[in-house]
Amino acid sequence: MRSIIFATGEFYHIFNRGVDRRKIFLRQGHYARFVATTKRLMKTGSATAGKLRLGKQTPLKKKLDIICYCLMPNHYHFLVRQTKESGLTEFMHKLDTSYTKYFNVVGKRTGRLFEYTFKAIRVENDEQLLHLSRYIHLNPLIGNITTDLRGYSWSSYPDYVGLVENGFCLKDEIFGFYPKKRALKDYIRFVLDQVGYARRLHEIQALTFEK
Repeated sequence: MRSIIFATGEFYHIFNRGVDRRKIFLRQGHYARFVATTKRLMKTGSATAGKLRLGKQTPLKKKLDIICYCLMPNHYHFLVRQTKESGLTEFMHKLDTSYTKYFNVVGKRTGRLFEYTFKAIRVENDEQLLHLSRYIHLNPLIGNITTDLRGYSWSSYPDYVGLVENGFCLKDEIFGFYPKKRALKDYIRFVLDQVGYARRLHEIQALTFEK
């Protein structure tokens, strides 16, 4: 039973990791599948390509905003805002269920992939929203997965800095904290100048996972 009630109009930090801390992404194709499923859910409401019946699904972009995300070998993070009742739980249920089925079929395994349904923390204010976006984007760096966030394909950071366009992140929610003409430059500086701060948050996150 969840102690948190997801409220429409509120932001949440969503995260989950593999059961027994196992890796949930073993190769590039796994990451790509997870991102593709996210895009499909936002666009069509269906997690399954080729099986969408028109009129039977509602695009989840009408129920949920994705602000940023990051995929790591054994866990993932999303920063989202629910815009319609049950949008958040519908998105997470469909995403986790679809990816687990895919992972099990490809890996010829059965059973749970994720440690729990998912964990969620409500964002209390604008400052926390901004800092969480930085923490999420810094995960590959503080986790020693990469030394250059621009080259890490499995987060929204390359989209934020204009190298790719993933089509589903609402970047203006973060860039809106800065003067328009220098928003990109200021945000990049904000992210990269506070690696120590992100490492402290990483320690806090690790404790949260244990609860």
